[in-house]
Amino acid sequence: MEPLEVKILLLKAGVTQAAIAQRLGVSRSAVSHEVNGRMYSARIRKAIAKAVKRKTKDLWPGMS
Repeated sequence: MEPLEVKILLLKAGVTQAAIAQRLGVSRSAVSHEVNGRMYSARIRKAIAKAVKRKTKDLWPGMS
C-alpha cells in the first residue's frame, strides 16, 4: 500500500501516529518513517496493522 493509503486507514480508524508511538514507547517520527517506508520495524508495522484491523502483509506486501 502507498503511504497515503495507510494514513487514510489510520484516519478512518480514528488512530493517530502519535497514539501508536505513545503505546509502543517510540517517537512519532519513528511511526511516520515506517508509514512512509523510510524504515522497517516489524513491531511498529504490527501495531499499525492492528490499529486499522488489517494484516501486516496487506499493508506492506512482500515486506512483512
